[in-house]
Amino acid sequence: MMDTWNFPEFKRAVVREVSDNVNLAQRSPISTEDIDLEKCRVEWELYVQTLRDLGLEVIVLPQDPDLPDCQFVEDPCVVIGDTALITRPACGPRQGEVTKMEETMRNLGLKVHVVESDTATIEGGDIIFTGKEIFCGDSVLSNEEGFAILEETFPDYPCHSIFVEYPEFHLKGYMALATPGVMAVCDNEWGHPGWEDVCNASNYTYKPLWMPDDFGNNCMFINGTIIHPPESQKPDTYAIYQKYLADYNLIPMTTEEVSKIDAALTCQSVLF
Repeated sequence: MMDTWNFPEFKRAVVREVSDNVNLAQRSPISTEDIDLEKCRVEWELYVQTLRDLGLEVIVLPQDPDLPDCQFVEDPCVVIGDTALITRPACGPRQGEVTKMEETMRNLGLKVHVVESDTATIEGGDIIFTGKEIFCGDSVLSNEEGFAILEETFPDYPCHSIFVEYPEFHLKGYMALATPGVMAVCDNEWGHPGWEDVCNASNYTYKPLWMPDDFGNNCMFINGTIIHPPESQKPDTYAIYQKYLADYNLIPMTTEEVSKIDAALTCQSVLF
């Protein structure tokens, strides 16, 4: 399993506690089920402990009841190498999340770039870094101006825009990096055209791992370990991970509560 993709070894993770008002977080119109706050915090604690068990230094930021989405730190900040891009989320109520993320990244010694434009939008849930290049969703939450800023911030890597059709919000809603060179892709109406766009845009060859469940694609590759949906939540998807990625250390991780507001694994941390 030699990595020829120059994929980073992660040493740190930034996470943020679950907001008291997480039930007011942004969600699709069809997602109406309430989150059980106590259960959500138990799941979050397990998630954070897993990152620590994998040897990462975990920086925990305090929750903010005025920022219901603050737990989902992936969207307001993108880190590649020693550079952090402080984004501009599309939803006005989420833009307050960037302040704490900028402060944190500066305190950690990263080179910090901030989206200053009041018309650009870009969110980390739209961005996949493969070690060789960057894919960015052209979605309702990340626009062309935001994409141009992404390109300027990370000039060492080719950036490719991938159309994300609404009602899907983010590129990572149907595609994620399973391992270097392998993409987990939802076997649905968004996954197939998205995969075609990736293949047409890239100069590299990736292998698709087709996932039968929505959000089954959303996994995390951390230093040889894959964190993925559990059998209890997505049994068919779980079987795919177990069958095709058995050479890796596999950790099933539930996101049952945050899935009620269209969230999953990747959105709860920034890794670098």
